[in-house]
Amino acid sequence: MSVATREFLRVEIDDGRVLVSRNRGVRHLCEQVRRVAPAKVPVLITGESGTGKELIARLLHRESPRAERGFIAFDCNAVTPSLLESELFGHERGAFTGAVAQHVGVFEAAHRTTLFLDEISNLPLPGQAKLLRVLQEREFRRLGGRQTINSDFRLITATNADLSANVKAGSFREDLYHRLKVVHLEVPALRARREDIPLLVGHFVAEKRQGLGRPEVCQVSHAALDLLTAYDWPGNIRELEHVVESAMLECTGSTIEVEHLLLDSGFVPPPVADGDLELPFRTARQRALASFERLYITVQMRRHCGSVTATAREAGITTKHIRALMRRHGIERRDFRPSLRHCPESSPTVRWLHGSFGRDTASASEVPLPPVR
Repeated sequence: MSVATREFLRVEIDDGRVLVSRNRGVRHLCEQVRRVAPAKVPVLITGESGTGKELIARLLHRESPRAERGFIAFDCNAVTPSLLESELFGHERGAFTGAVAQHVGVFEAAHRTTLFLDEISNLPLPGQAKLLRVLQEREFRRLGGRQTINSDFRLITATNADLSANVKAGSFREDLYHRLKVVHLEVPALRARREDIPLLVGHFVAEKRQGLGRPEVCQVSHAALDLLTAYDWPGNIRELEHVVESAMLECTGSTIEVEHLLLDSGFVPPPVADGDLELPFRTARQRALASFERLYITVQMRRHCGSVTATAREAGITTKHIRALMRRHGIERRDFRPSLRHCPESSPTVRWLHGSFGRDTASASEVPLPPVR
């Protein structure tokens, strides 16, 4: 089931994997996915580690005509270079020492479905040359074999590296790079979509409270949520998930507090990003001010459930000033006005109205979100 409204996006992908967001960039990314999914062209997904690149790849597969068949995922960094070709192409019995039986590679296994090659930047140059040939000819041979095998797969690749820089450095083939980048999807870092942090925290709490044996944990304090929102999350969503898990295990009551959050011990909300310190003073100051304004208004609007008047009163400035800041940073009141419920037994939820994404349509959906206090 998938739901999209003006306020919120929730996409159920497969095996319990869910994409939740109210960020405009993520919504645009999902629209890109919807447009390109029916095509057979290669897709390159880039983004920092932990941002959910495989989730986007699985969404591409789910929205494609190949969705009824399996999704084949392979991490190019998971095997040694000496075994990589065997894993990709397969091998015949006796092809090399230790090849005691025939082995089907991922290219062959992905026939008529979707092949996802993660960490493609780690593919050695000889492997890159052979991958390029497979993409061009759509045929290959197992190691030690003579039979030509044809495979009709849709290729999706992902990396957290800058492949264009790798091309310039000579560690990645330029012709393969352009072949893979027919469609390029960039997954934003979590620090670029801070408005999603409360939503993701709620999703993880509702998803994990039973499995972790913490059914009573159903709230997050304002102070804890403010800290989670201010943190830069170098490990992105994966790191947030682990922090929420550990906080739930540390929590002895119903509410996650600041002391339950295991973040970098030296963390202080930065007034300016390290890279901005290389900029001229005025430019760096403007960026730092914009970052502070965006974070401050976001935290206050969430704290006051979207009330401009209450936010202005707390900040000590006029409502006109608050509205000007909201317009400047693309902040909308409706993003901070969900209907919170208590959760003595069941998961806390927010109900969002009718909508659709891709091929699915739903009359309503309930999305976990822990109340704050």
